[in-house]
Amino acid sequence: MGKKLHLCFGFFLLLSFRPHVTKAQAPIFVGSNCQNNTQQPLSGVYQTNLERILTWVSSDAATSKGYNYKSIGNNSPVYGLYDCRGDVVGYFCQFCVSTAAKEAPQRCPNRVSAMVWYDFCILRYSNESFFGTVLTNPSWHAFGEKNISNMEDIQKGDDFVRSLIRKATKETNQLFYMDVFNLSSTARRYGLVQCTRDLTNEGCRQCLETILAQVAKCCEQKLGWSIWTGSCVIKYDDHMFYQTSLAAEPNLQKGHSLILQ
Repeated sequence: MGKKLHLCFGFFLLLSFRPHVTKAQAPIFVGSNCQNNTQQPLSGVYQTNLERILTWVSSDAATSKGYNYKSIGNNSPVYGLYDCRGDVVGYFCQFCVSTAAKEAPQRCPNRVSAMVWYDFCILRYSNESFFGTVLTNPSWHAFGEKNISNMEDIQKGDDFVRSLIRKATKETNQLFYMDVFNLSSTARRYGLVQCTRDLTNEGCRQCLETILAQVAKCCEQKLGWSIWTGSCVIKYDDHMFYQTSLAAEPNLQKGHSLILQ
């Protein structure tokens, strides 16, 4: 099981989201990971390629479907990926990715690899190709203060999340899905599952089911919770935290490489 960061105090950093965003808001930082690589001065070539990757993600996010990935460089290549939440595209995606691109080198200075999470996006780069590789370790989780003890409600929530995974990976091929169900005549539950869209459907399913299996130990008796890795995330709560009107369509175009000397 991955390393756990108990982020009760930061629950709303990850889960809260106003359904209707009408003006620019600073993306909320969730966490970062330098992937255990040692801190050492970067070569001039790698630094240049890294700067090009960070420039590319900031501009590409404005016109993409909310995600992309590529490598830059022949000598000392840099592999970069960004992925915005499935309901966040266009300006809001670019704003989040641009913020992450500025922050990542500062949070992981002189590191060849970094992952940075914000509430609406993830940015990742490395000196080794990770495209298509499922990353489930380390993992993190956050949860709210409200508790639930009704085992029937817990089981309904688990069944609901499993249905989201099935829809994301088998029925829609989007690698993300968000939905709501009526727990009772007076209570609703909302959920979102998403993978970075460099993964295959099967890789996404494996990632989501792996982290869902951890919920029983960390979060199942909490009314709202979130669990995530560098490859996938699951969120569950009793209030709407996503935008249905801005849900991105699946992008069938995969990432590519740009070789710069």
